[in-house]
This record gives sequence, C-alpha cells and structure tokens, in this order.
Amino acid sequence: MRRQFLLRLSAYIFVAFMLTAGLVYFQFSSRLEDRAEQMIKTRLNDMLDFMLHVERAVGFLNRVNDTSTTDRANALAEIIKLNPELLRGQEELQGICNRLGAEQIAITDANGIIEAAVPPSLVGRNLAEGENMIPIVTLSERGDEVLTEGSGLTRESMQFANVKRLDRPGRVRLGFRTRTEQQARAEASLDGSPVRLRLGSGGLIVVFRRGVCLTRERPAVSETELLALEPGRVNKMQADGVDYYAYAVDANGYRMVGVLPAKEVYGAGWRTVKVMISSNLVFFLLIFGVVSWLLQRIVLRGISQVNETLMEITEGDLERRVDVTTCPEFVRLSHGINFMVDSLRSVGEERQSHVKRDLELARTIQNTVLPNRFPAFPNVDQFDLYATCIQANEVGGDFYDFSMPDEGHLHFLVADVDASGIAAALFMMRAVTIIRGLTRSGGSPASIVAEANTELCQGNKTGIHMTLFYGTLDITTGRLEFVNAGQLRSLLRTGDDEYRVLTTSADGVLGDKPNVPFHTQIKQLVPGDRLFLHTEGVLHATNTNNIPFSETRLKDVLSEDAPTVTDVLQMVRSSLRQYLDGVRMERDVTMLALDYLGEPTKEISLDFVAEQAEEVVSHVAQPMEDFLTAPVDIVAVQDTLRALLCALPASTSVHLDFSCTRQRVEMLLRFPAPRCNLLEQVSVPAMDESSYDFTDNQANTITLCKNLI
Repeated sequence: MRRQFLLRLSAYIFVAFMLTAGLVYFQFSSRLEDRAEQMIKTRLNDMLDFMLHVERAVGFLNRVNDTSTTDRANALAEIIKLNPELLRGQEELQGICNRLGAEQIAITDANGIIEAAVPPSLVGRNLAEGENMIPIVTLSERGDEVLTEGSGLTRESMQFANVKRLDRPGRVRLGFRTRTEQQARAEASLDGSPVRLRLGSGGLIVVFRRGVCLTRERPAVSETELLALEPGRVNKMQADGVDYYAYAVDANGYRMVGVLPAKEVYGAGWRTVKVMISSNLVFFLLIFGVVSWLLQRIVLRGISQVNETLMEITEGDLERRVDVTTCPEFVRLSHGINFMVDSLRSVGEERQSHVKRDLELARTIQNTVLPNRFPAFPNVDQFDLYATCIQANEVGGDFYDFSMPDEGHLHFLVADVDASGIAAALFMMRAVTIIRGLTRSGGSPASIVAEANTELCQGNKTGIHMTLFYGTLDITTGRLEFVNAGQLRSLLRTGDDEYRVLTTSADGVLGDKPNVPFHTQIKQLVPGDRLFLHTEGVLHATNTNNIPFSETRLKDVLSEDAPTVTDVLQMVRSSLRQYLDGVRMERDVTMLALDYLGEPTKEISLDFVAEQAEEVVSHVAQPMEDFLTAPVDIVAVQDTLRALLCALPASTSVHLDFSCTRQRVEMLLRFPAPRCNLLEQVSVPAMDESSYDFTDNQANTITLCKNLI
C-alpha cells in the first residue's frame, strides 16, 4: 500500500510540475514573441520616418537645383543672343562655362546637332539621340525643360537643362553638378549608414520600392517570400535551417521588412525560463519529500494497521479489535470500527432471517408476474393450455407467459435465463416487461424477438443471456408461427401419439449481441396435436447417482395416457420428484403444454318429410344460438331453409346435414327424383354460396353456405 501511495503521490507531483513548467513556457513564449514584434515594429517605424525625411530633403534639393539650372541655361541663351560670336571661340565658351559653374555646354541647331560645346569633343553629336535624357519638369510655354539621368535617391548627380535658343532655332544645353548635392545624396543613401539597417545583433531591415530591393545586405530569406508576407503581423519563416521572425510594413510605395533570427528572440528569455523551471523542480521535490514523510509517518502506518485488523475481521474473527492511536482521527476510527463489529455480531442472526424473508418476498413477487390461473381462457374452446415453473433457488430466471391480445390469436413463450439468483430474477422481470409490451404492439414473432433482443442488450453489463421459444397460434386455422432463439427444446405429438422434436432452424440467444437476425418458422397444427415446451432444467435434473433425467426418459413419461395438458405436467413433475429422490435441483424447471382442439362444430343430421319444415327450422336454430350467432343471421338461415322446404311437395322425403361453427353455417339438402332445381324457384340472397346437383339421376342435392363473420 505504501509503495502504491508513493507512486501515486509522485505521479501527482510530476503532473503538477509539468503543468507549471508548461504554463511558464507558454507565458514566456508569448511575452518573447510580443517583445520581438514590438522591437521590429519600432525599428521599422523609425526607418520609415527616416526614409520619408530623406525623400522630402532630396525633393527639396531637386527643386532648388532644377530652378537654378534653368535660370543659368536661360542666361546663357540671352548671352548667345546678344553675342553670337561667342560660339566661334572655344576659350570664351569655356570661360562662360566656368563662370556659370557648369560642367558641360552644348549648343544645337534646329536638328539637334551640336554646333559648339564644352568640352569640344561633343561637337557634331546629335543631342536628340541621348539615351539618358528624361524630361521631368516643363518650365514654361517656350518649351524650356530640365533633364536628368535616373530618378529618386539613386539618380546620378549630373544635372542638365535644355532651353530654346533665342537667336535662331535650336537648343541650349547646360549641365553641372554641385558638391552640396553630392554630399546630401551620399548621406541619404540607404547603404551610407549600415547601422540604420541593423535589427538587434543579427537581424536586418530590407527596403523595397515598387518590388525592387534598395539595400545591398540581405538576409537568407528570399525576396519573393519577403514580398509575399502579410503586412501588420508577425510571420514565422525558415531559411537554411534557421528560424526567423519577420514583420512587414507598407507605406508610400515602400515595403520595409524586419527579419530577426528566432534564437535572438528566445536567447535571453530561455535562460530565464530554465532558471524558473529548475527552481520549480527543486520546490516540487521538496514538497514531495515532506508530504511523503508526513503521510507515511502519520497516515500510512495507521491505515496499514487498520487494514490488517479488518482483514482478520472480514475472515470471520469478530473478536478482533482495532487499536491505532497515531492521531485523534485514527482513535475515533478505531472506536467506530470496534463498535461496528460488535453491532454486526449482535445482529448477524437477525440479518440472516431478514434476508431469507426478503428472498421469499421476491419469490412471491416473481411468481405473481407469471400467469397462474387455469384454465387460462375458459371461454375459448379452440385450445387448452397449462404451464408451471419450479425454481431451484428462492428466486430464478426461467419463466413462461401467454396472452390473447385479440380473439383470434394466442401468444405464448417459454424462456430459460442463463444465470441464477437475484441477477437472473431481475433479468427475467425486465424480459417479461419488454416482451409483453411488444406483444401488445403487434408484429411477427421474428420482429418481436428481434426488438426484445435489442432492448435486452442495452445496459446488459453482466453478460446474461437467455434462450426463448416464442409462438403465435391462429386458433381458427391452427397455423403456428414461432421463433426458437437458442434452440430451446420443444416436443410435438401428432396423430400417431408419438412425441417428436420440433425441428427448427438455429437462431441466436437473446441479450448477447444486438441486431442479430431471427426467423419466423411455420408449423400447421391439426386438432388433436399437443405441443410440450420445457427448459434445460428438466433434462439436467440429476439423481443421487449424478445421472441426468434425459430426453428419452421424458418421452417415456409423456407417452403415458394423459387426457389433459394439466395431467401431462403433473405427471412430469411427479416423475422428476421420484427420480431426484430428495436431491436438490440445480436449475429451474419450466414447462408449458398446449393442446390444439380446433374450431368447435355443431352438427345435425335429420331425415323428415317436407311438411315438417317448421319443426326442422326451429331445430337448426339451437346450435347457432350456442355460438352466440347474431339473431339476424339465425333468421336469415331459417327463412332460407323454410322457403326451400315449402317449395317441395308435402310428402317429399328430405335428408338434411347441418353444420355450424362460429364463423360459418353449411346446409346440405338431399331429396329423391324427379329432378327439381329449387334454386330456380326460390331466391336465396341471404346465403353466401349456393349450388344444385342432380346425382346419378336419382337424387337432388342443394348445398348452401353462409359466413357468420
């Protein structure tokens, strides 16, 4: 017990430690990810502010330079207009270029051919074919414009201005660069200060403009993946086996992506997590040691002593006493156990008597569930039935049942529960309730048994099952429909007075598996047939020599003359009692016997003369009245017979065969020649069937039938 307790305690401590460690890991992971996100967002926002500031500064420089360049180009055009001779002297043109602070001068004709230039190597070129001349600002209606090579932050610092010549058609082109502009652009370059593009110690900031990367230093993650990132949320990525956290921001045509290695996010945090988990581990181990020591010293030792004493008490030693004083609770427990043992010893005999009385009451209740009034249906003449149940113990599981939910059918069953005692009795009560309800609801024997099996399988945790013979007898026709679930033994005696086993197909037992198919089988009974059903307790009853009763011995008993089904069962019970000779039965014995008598018939055969018609008519009313035939049907039969007899000569000899059942009346009239078909003279609409025959030229025969139902 101590070992088991310590194992459980260690398991609980381990689970608590793992939950705590998991909680710490989860909290720190969330915090570290939030911290990484905040750091990346802050750096990206700073970088975005820097980019916007640079763009505004460069824009301002561009506007200033564009205006200055245009003014100088216009001034040169005025000088040439006033003094065209300057174009012929290279030194004068070079001097003007120096005074204007320009790097290049190009004077073209109307076709764009350079006539004069500084440096002179440009003379003769076609200015209109320049590859990098991109107009960006239209200055006036005169067509003056500033041209620049490249655009944005990376364009070249050389700047050009083209204006119209004032002396004749052509263009004046002036190009120069300023050291201030070069310095501003250098300072504005993204790669000019690498510190701006660093994120933490190992991360980078990557800048895109219109899908083009503007930074030289790039992370291992591909540009395609960086451009595909969803902006505004932290994304986890992997490249070359390294995990990264990435965060993207889109603004003013730029995309800035901060990429930070995951190890940098978790590096410092993991050290803190390891310290906390190690501290928790030491704390839980300390708790385990203290709790286990206290429980072993105070609780487990006392429990062990109590258990040892209780084991001796449960083995029957009611003189044993519990004496554990390690704590006040165990003292009270010891007194309580000792008091309980004394009470048990004093009420033991009384309890046994109560149990016996309760079992007797349970047996009485169980017996009242089974129909035990015989004859079962005193007003029904088509069959005779008797059943009995002998329980081996106070309560058992075998049972029988029968009922007539309508006037034309008898439902009966015999069941053998594969258990004993209270469990079998409870299963039997449940089965009776279920089957009776299904019988009242109607259906074939197979459907009733299948539904009962489904109900019994539900909640059947004990695994109890039972065999069952369930039959439905049409008392008018003798048609027997039945299901033999589990091959319960059944014997049938036919006209030759020999009992034979009723051959049936194999179906499963009830309560074992749901959704088992059952099959309705049919046997046609004729009046005089006797069916005998019994459970296995009959054949397994053993005598003092441990020899079972056997089916052969049962058939020998049944072959003796027994006029009624009651006599049959009494004979079998008496034979079993003699065979056992005082040996206690091990299994319940349940038997049911059924005699099929068929539909009762009243018959009259009379010879008379036609003038005795009224006497004969009144005579045939009696059998119909015995069957409680409706008065209107009796009158209809009498009127038809009277009309036929009155149509014959008064001295005609007549023979009448009259047969009556609950359902039908049949009359046969026979009288001698000459041929006389009375049906042509007398209408018989009250009859359902009528026919005439003249046999061998000697006798007239009239057959009449009327259905009473």
